[in-house]
Amino acid sequence: MTELYLRLLDRVLTPTLLVLALLLFLRGHDLPGGGFIAGLVAAAAIQLHILGTSVAATDKALGSRLLPLVGWGLLIAVTSAIIGLSAGGFFKGVWVQFTLGAYEIKIGTPVTFDLGVGMVVVGMAVTYLLRLAEQSNGGDTEGQP
Repeated sequence: MTELYLRLLDRVLTPTLLVLALLLFLRGHDLPGGGFIAGLVAAAAIQLHILGTSVAATDKALGSRLLPLVGWGLLIAVTSAIIGLSAGGFFKGVWVQFTLGAYEIKIGTPVTFDLGVGMVVVGMAVTYLLRLAEQSNGGDTEGQP
């Protein structure tokens, strides 16, 4: 049985950490932060969820989606690096700007690269944490972490 305080922390801190990860991701290409740090914070939120629920429940919900997330993240990161070749250099920033109603939106290859890196970090870190938790339970995914 999972401890009551871990379930409470899971309900309160997991959404907070995911919002923090989103904020770190969004400010990353202009200021400190970015895909790697946002991915680590999101992985920490998922680890807290593992501790608050169980390895089996989290593995059932996320387990089959993690390795494809890594593959898609690598594809996005490499593609954004290669797009710079069309602008004159590998990893050169290419920006697209458009207007959506009253907002002007500017998206570029640094943002897509950060997205790919974040996806890889979340996928690999959570896969590692799930497998580590399984091993600590003796391979029994029905037990608690």
